[in-house]
Amino acid sequence: MAEQIRSRRHTILLAGTAFTAAALSTTGDLIFNIFDGPTAKVMSIGVTVATGCLVAYQAVKDRREESLRLVTSDQTRRHQLDRVEPLVGREALLDGLLTLLRNVPAPTRGSLPVDATESQAKIVVVHGAAGVGKTTLALNAAHRVKDAYPDGQLYVNLQGGGDTPRTSSEALEHLLLSLDVARNDLPADVDGRASLLRSLTNDQRLLIVLDNAHRTDQVRPLLPVGAGCSVLITSRKPLSGITLREPVPVALPGESEALDVLAHYAGRERVTSDPAVALQITRFCGRLPLALRIAGSKLAQRPDLSLSQMQARLENERLRLRELVFEDQSLQACLMLTYRDLEESTRAAFGLIASLPVGRLTDWHFEHVGTAHGAAFATSDELIEVSLMEAQGGEEASTGYRVHDLVRVFAAEQYEQLPPEERRLREIRLVKTYRDAAVSVAAQRAPELGAEVSAERIDDPGQQSAAGWVSTEQERLRWAIARARSLDMNAEAAEIGEALSYFLDDINLPTGSADWLFDASPSETRPRVLASLRRARASAAVAEGAPDTALTLLLRNEPGDDANPVGKARDEMVVARAYAAKRDFREALDHMTTAADRLRAADDAWHVLNSLEILGEFQRWRGSPELAEQSQREALRLAERTGDLRAQARLRRTLAETLGYLRRPEEAAPLLESAIHDFRVLNDRRWEAASLYALGKIYRLLGRRQDAHERYNRAEEIFGPMGERHWVGRVTNARIRVLAGMGRLDEAAATARTALRLFEQVGDEMWQAHTQRDIGWLHIRASQPEAALEPLTHAVEVTGRAGDAYAGSMARHLRGVAYRELGRYPEAHADLEAALDIYRSGSYEWNEGAVAHDVVRALRAEGRTAEADTLEEASAATNPIFVRMRGRDGAEVVPDED
Repeated sequence: MAEQIRSRRHTILLAGTAFTAAALSTTGDLIFNIFDGPTAKVMSIGVTVATGCLVAYQAVKDRREESLRLVTSDQTRRHQLDRVEPLVGREALLDGLLTLLRNVPAPTRGSLPVDATESQAKIVVVHGAAGVGKTTLALNAAHRVKDAYPDGQLYVNLQGGGDTPRTSSEALEHLLLSLDVARNDLPADVDGRASLLRSLTNDQRLLIVLDNAHRTDQVRPLLPVGAGCSVLITSRKPLSGITLREPVPVALPGESEALDVLAHYAGRERVTSDPAVALQITRFCGRLPLALRIAGSKLAQRPDLSLSQMQARLENERLRLRELVFEDQSLQACLMLTYRDLEESTRAAFGLIASLPVGRLTDWHFEHVGTAHGAAFATSDELIEVSLMEAQGGEEASTGYRVHDLVRVFAAEQYEQLPPEERRLREIRLVKTYRDAAVSVAAQRAPELGAEVSAERIDDPGQQSAAGWVSTEQERLRWAIARARSLDMNAEAAEIGEALSYFLDDINLPTGSADWLFDASPSETRPRVLASLRRARASAAVAEGAPDTALTLLLRNEPGDDANPVGKARDEMVVARAYAAKRDFREALDHMTTAADRLRAADDAWHVLNSLEILGEFQRWRGSPELAEQSQREALRLAERTGDLRAQARLRRTLAETLGYLRRPEEAAPLLESAIHDFRVLNDRRWEAASLYALGKIYRLLGRRQDAHERYNRAEEIFGPMGERHWVGRVTNARIRVLAGMGRLDEAAATARTALRLFEQVGDEMWQAHTQRDIGWLHIRASQPEAALEPLTHAVEVTGRAGDAYAGSMARHLRGVAYRELGRYPEAHADLEAALDIYRSGSYEWNEGAVAHDVVRALRAEGRTAEADTLEEASAATNPIFVRMRGRDGAEVVPDED
């Protein structure tokens, strides 16, 4: 319409000019009729000049407008970068991309290479998952570097995420028209158009942005080859088929970057007003930029919607995707564009895996959720290619995979749409797979189970140790038990439970879960299975602080028990642990000794190992640390023979504790350092923290108090978030002597009160007694021996009832020192002599020497110098450690330290 108007105006002006010229004679006559000669001549010349100027002005104006129109048209065609959302929180990623795009060589203007793979153009592929911010990153980079490409910046949306991706021919048509090729001059075929594009761009500095590419063959014809050109491609796939490309993977932003994205859209003041809730929102969004943008935009639109309310909306992961919708943005719709292009078998396998409890994924899982044998690699490869999943672990044989939480929720929802019968058949197959795998790894600890799985049905579950696999898969094994029961597969449910019963030290059971987890259906009659499930329930009861329940379950004789002596010996182990939980260490030692002897006779190697480990602890508590060392060293040798890394790490820790009691900290420290390393490798945070706690004690014995303090802090940093209040109490208790040894007695006293409160809250009487003992010692150090008597007497009574000879001797020693300081010598000698008797009965030379020094001081205080000299000479002759302690006073020094 504007062109028609300009044309008409030009015609009218030309006609007007012609009319003016034709009328000049008439006008001249009129002028000469009105004015005299000279004036008439001037007027006539003026009219002629004015008319000429008017015509010249219009011609110049028309040429200028046409020139501007052509320039504007050229700019529109060649400079196509539209406005883009600001890039938030990805500065490092953007800087790297800018470095690639700014380094542009001058065009060579040479002959074109015959093979397009010899391209000198720079090709950068920005790839990543749906919603991770690839387009925003690419366009922000393109705007920043456009001055380096003066010949133009072209943009094509290849619509790879849409219903109908743009064809190469269509994209080439857009590019060629943008480069001033007339439509009539466009070649008809793709090859011709691609050749023309390469020819036209060979001598230009040009940036081409190919957004949302679908696959390599869509992109390859669109690539220039000239050295001055760059191509910036975004895709959910890495497009590895394109040679000489620069890959730029776009991962999720970090937590602080994710908060920046949320703050950009929701408002920084709202986010900074409640950063903890904002951080939780970013976690519910999985730090995915699209999800954060949607959540932030909804918050910005609704000032009445608080951060806490948004957090509540996102908390239920089953409803999360429905909440992540705003105007034309939908995370679910974005994911669907990728998901629907997957092979049908891949969708089904992925959906079933997504429906399982969250955990590490390996090829083993994909192998057993598909219906076609050997389809695991094809399934995982397809999911990785479209960025619905990412590989972890590099070139290791046990490469793992990670699925974003929101993708997992989406895939699980899609799985629920499959026909029920198809889901049922897939789940039956998976339950049977878990049953076979669980029983086969349990057979490494209970050899009789080897007959339950045929050789062709046993496969390697992810190339891990038995304990490592069960620990990793524990949530899914519980899923398999529950799903088996719902599918009326009660035998399989019982067998998985039986297999789990041999790994109770390697897994974490939720409180109260044992009753259903190890329950047998009424139809279950196999004695071996019933006995294993009963033993598992008893073990769980001990762990949950109900030892009497365990004894009730195991001390009654069930039908078939007498025919299974190995099973009865395994029961004896649990009975011993139940008595230990009741603080009856005499009974505990007797039952564990019996269990170890019977299991050794039956050549039940795994259970011999475990019985010896715990037997060593009981022997140490009963005052025989040298026997404890023997038991635990034998157990460690068996663990090394089995190759079980977890058992080896646990036994190194236990043996190191015994060596600490034996005053051999130099031997204990490397064992604990090795155990800590192994638990980190196993990702066993609980045992890592327990080993750090034990190493703190060893460092304290070595006089490395600051190192000890640091290890206790690290242990608490792990135990605290886990809710391990008992272990936090033990760590707090351990700090008492470290702080006192540093001279910080007030802090030590406050720490003791905190530890006592923690043990009172968890109801641990024995550790209350240990803490009372330390409180009594602090009173002695503060020259308050009278105040020390009550807590020390409490400690003596509790440890005496439990049969913990070593702990009881420590309490008696300190109470004897308190009596001595009060001048109550008969009572002092009674306590000190009782402690000496225990220490002399075992290999406690250090403790024996320490008590002997306090007896000598008591004798000298009473004036019994001759007796003191005799004891001193005898102790020096038989105990070299006594000599090194010369001058030691139990009222001053830190217990357990030289």
